[in-house]
Amino acid sequence: MKILVIIVTYNAMKWVDYCFSSLCASSLKPDMYIVDNGSTDGTQDYIRKKYPEAIFIQSKGNVGFGRANNLGLQYAKDNDYEYVYLLNQDAWIFPDTLEGLVKISKRNPEYGILSPFQMEANLKHIDRVFKKDVCGWQSSPDLLDDVYLHKGEDVIPVTFVMAAHWFMTRECFLKVGGFSPTFPHYGEDMNYIHRAFFWKFKIGVVPSLQVVHDREKRPTNKKKKVYLKYIFNLVNLSNPTVQVGPALFRITYSSFRQIITFYSFIPIWNLIKTFINYSKIRSNRIISIQINGAFLK
Repeated sequence: MKILVIIVTYNAMKWVDYCFSSLCASSLKPDMYIVDNGSTDGTQDYIRKKYPEAIFIQSKGNVGFGRANNLGLQYAKDNDYEYVYLLNQDAWIFPDTLEGLVKISKRNPEYGILSPFQMEANLKHIDRVFKKDVCGWQSSPDLLDDVYLHKGEDVIPVTFVMAAHWFMTRECFLKVGGFSPTFPHYGEDMNYIHRAFFWKFKIGVVPSLQVVHDREKRPTNKKKKVYLKYIFNLVNLSNPTVQVGPALFRITYSSFRQIITFYSFIPIWNLIKTFINYSKIRSNRIISIQINGAFLK
């Protein structure tokens, strides 16, 4: 059973031992593929010294989440890994996580991506973003019923789950490929899920398994909110199931509304940037739906 865990690190000293030691304690031993995005807190030397068994790649700078993970996905493709697990640096698993996921994946091969329930570090609360974006009615109308009523389902289908914990089948990443270069930071996982749906894979969460996502509670200021709106527009424009013309109209309308909402002209600059880069965005969209293993060699 060949499983490759891909971890992208950036100033990860706070979480390294939690994350890496959890993999070492796994009942199924995975290989670890680490891409460091230019840490300045000693993360690189610490990993090399304490976890020499890990495959360690040092990028020349911060190449972003998507491009860094694509290095690992390419390695998994070239070396015949059956499964890939994308794991955030601020996240960790439990000894039975991988073994449980393999069993459930084999019983449910139509699912290209699975995620256990992502919990806060105290294990007393579901991760707040997981609760909002994954457990909500829009993502899965049946999820709360299934969990609360103990229906015992292996997997519950969802329309989105963040890539802090992604268990991916080889068939999925060979067909869907890597992350799109359209997305510099944020939005990569949502775009990937849209593409997975296009290629007829299902996305699911596994209620019987829990993992930890110890995310920092960073304040969201106006600048970040405007940026996330821009990323959301890129996600819509890149969605292979959405018509481009209506999407451009909605993006333009939304950008002008944001001037009033945020008292800022930055949304208009983001709109101009979208039109300037439109040919590349469109090209990446076409690649993602016409080529098996898009953005991988």
